Amino acid sequence: MKCIDLFYTLAAIASLTSSAASSSSAEVPSSKEEAKKSSSSSCSASDQTCSPQQSSSSPPSEESHLYCVDTSINSEYEILTNQNCFHDTTQQLIGDFVTPTNLPPGRVTPILWRNNTTASSSTTTSSNTNNSNGGKIVSQYAFQITLPPTLVPTLLNYTSHLGIIDKFRDFTSTSPIPQNNDNDTHNGKFVTFGSNRWYAQRPAKKWKSNMHWISPADERTHEEYLRVLFSGGFGTLLDKIGQAIQLDGLVAYHLTFLAVSNSVVGYTHYDTTATGGRVYNVIIPLLLEEDVPPELILVDDVTGE
Repeated sequence: MKCIDLFYTLAAIASLTSSAASSSSAEVPSSKEEAKKSSSSSCSASDQTCSPQQSSSSPPSEESHLYCVDTSINSEYEILTNQNCFHDTTQQLIGDFVTPTNLPPGRVTPILWRNNTTASSSTTTSSNTNNSNGGKIVSQYAFQITLPPTLVPTLLNYTSHLGIIDKFRDFTSTSPIPQNNDNDTHNGKFVTFGSNRWYAQRPAKKWKSNMHWISPADERTHEEYLRVLFSGGFGTLLDKIGQAIQLDGLVAYHLTFLAVSNSVVGYTHYDTTATGGRVYNVIIPLLLEEDVPPELILVDDVTGE
């Protein structure tokens, strides 16, 4: 991938963990079996994908493909409550994963493998060549959520006003943070935007990219970032996420902005392990370059693809 002076990807990331907050008022099933009973799937148990003639939560399109979650291929997974079938995007198909379309803000869906007969081979990046994986959940703990229309503009306005976008342009082109000589530790420095302190970092050499991230360096900056997120509708997302994955409360314990323009090969890794599905990263894409390979890599937790 050629390095340019404008970054391909800018994202806001909020790391969440469950808290001992008061119980949610939403009624949620107490077991996997009850969760499946409450799911309003319009597919038969033997199907993995459905024809557009079957009913769904959105009007069918002759160019779209309908996927259903609660099917036999996903029998080993716990299915989220109220999972209807949904259509894949009708735009140019990029990557291996289904992109739900016409869903309301806050709708949480599992990430599903796309049936590779519906996508050009030039847009896929994995070893998912078995058509029988179409419609399969990629991971028990990976989800997509439809963003409220105000969230991305609010975050872009904030980063532009503070000068964070300009700083990322410097970091990913003419003035990168030097990488440490070893292969494991990150390098960083404090930066100031307005009156608030932030901490900018570049990961270790094994990441093989010019990725940088900028995070609040003190409580005041962290709280300001939270206020901006909530003014854009992030609180509604937290409520929907908590209800969907059946958690009583959520706390955003780490916030950051991240940018990258050049990556030799993606460094696949875990941020946390053995949490029992109680810690998540919420990745909010802010700026994405068009006509580039897919920018998010997930590994199937069953097949390893």
